[in-house]
Amino acid sequence: MLWSIRPTSDLRAGSAVRLDLAGLVDGSEIGLEGRVLSTRVELDALGRPYTRATLAVTRDLIGDSRGPFDVLIPGGVLPTGTGLLLPGMPALHPGEEVFLFLTEASATGVRVPVGLAQGKFRIERDANGGRTLVRDGAELLLLDSLSLQRTSVGLAAVYDYAAFMAEVQALAARRRSLAVPPAVQTEVK
Repeated sequence: MLWSIRPTSDLRAGSAVRLDLAGLVDGSEIGLEGRVLSTRVELDALGRPYTRATLAVTRDLIGDSRGPFDVLIPGGVLPTGTGLLLPGMPALHPGEEVFLFLTEASATGVRVPVGLAQGKFRIERDANGGRTLVRDGAELLLLDSLSLQRTSVGLAAVYDYAAFMAEVQALAARRRSLAVPPAVQTEVK
């Protein structure tokens, strides 16, 4: 069922366990950098809205997502003003440069940014072309992974682009080196 969207002041914060960069990498099937080319809200077979964002992938550090890549994220507002807003779910905007950590696709193709808003970093450029990654302080309540108590540290942060990418690459390489190869199956005759 779709609901009419109310002003954002009616929204409550979503909740997620606080993740460090290693947790974001470990929880991702895909980790990519790209520019959002377009977004549109569509309905799935059950009438639930999702946002289809098409990205031009410029860098893929986890997974295999080349060329234009469609990301389906739950929620969104239709042109009629009805839809579904999920507190803590980050929005993607056309023209925006982002780095995303994405979960495995559901049976319907929908992916969720790992840790909700924790899995989206906006890339900003300064006048000299230098880049930083910005994570906004979205409506997200972060919980300690052990006690599940609210953490006092906020979500908003700015990261050095080169250091961030180097750390993601190192963590992804570590994850690949620790991956257990599929079991060799022997045929019994």
